[in-house]
Amino acid sequence: MIFCQRKSPVRETALLQRASDWPEHPTVESLTPKVLQQIAKQEGIDFATTVLFNRFQKSSRHADFIRQIDRLRQSPAKSRRATEAKIVLVPGALYRERPDLGGDGHLVREVAADFGWPCDFIPLASTGSVSDNAQRIHQWLMKHAQEKIILISLSKGGKDLIASFDLMEASPAFHNIIAWVNVCGPLNGSLMADWVLSSRIRSHLFRAQFWLQNRSFKFITELCHEPNVTRNFSLRLPQNLRIINVVGFPLSQHFKTCFSRFCHRRLSVYGPNDGTILLSDLHTWPGEIYPVWGTDHYFRPEMLAREVITAILEYLAKDN
Repeated sequence: MIFCQRKSPVRETALLQRASDWPEHPTVESLTPKVLQQIAKQEGIDFATTVLFNRFQKSSRHADFIRQIDRLRQSPAKSRRATEAKIVLVPGALYRERPDLGGDGHLVREVAADFGWPCDFIPLASTGSVSDNAQRIHQWLMKHAQEKIILISLSKGGKDLIASFDLMEASPAFHNIIAWVNVCGPLNGSLMADWVLSSRIRSHLFRAQFWLQNRSFKFITELCHEPNVTRNFSLRLPQNLRIINVVGFPLSQHFKTCFSRFCHRRLSVYGPNDGTILLSDLHTWPGEIYPVWGTDHYFRPEMLAREVITAILEYLAKDN
């Protein structure tokens, strides 16, 4: 079943049907980065994105989970279940300067309040580098090691979080974390950071801008793309930790700002992307993947984001 928050326009419906009927590369595992680049080159970036979305929907690993979340999105709101765990937000970059981007987690807090679930917040540096914020997360988690926690990381907060896991000496340190929901987090970094560094002129311009803003340029260098960084990541985590990755699958028409359209075009040479994340990275990620049709890296429109977050928390409520 293909579930969309709104009725798809004719072109989207045709793309979804064509991708479903397309006989080549029938599994998500067969859609390697090189294959997706070739499909995008021959058939267009929107078709490559749609094929990848379809194969996740049919994946033996993810399909059942996707169907469960789809059903929860369609079903009327049910009575909320209490939980002993509390929601802990790991905010995204610029969450203080640009709360309109959603990195402050206000939407998640509102949904958690609807459930009657307690919600907390790890106060990261809004413009901080991955390594600096990883230290803050590590210190916060160590102070709250006796509390049952559901972590929800937003955008760059997901990258900050996995870097903090590297600081843990042993997996028992994670045992109080019963679930982690990664919302649009670039776990492998972003090729947009590589693009900045690929030109001496661009690099100097960004360095000058960051110096004027009193920001560390590590914000860029530590976000460079690392295609294999997540392959062995799950080996360091408790087997019972539930990991859910929520990622947008946008077509070109779904990007609403000049900046996001620019980033999407820049990354399209590498294949399907949400303007920040290379979507071919997803099959190496630990846990479940929930692909969201028609939304980009900033997870808009807000009504769609609220619907998905509500369904995810409703799903987690069954086990806690």
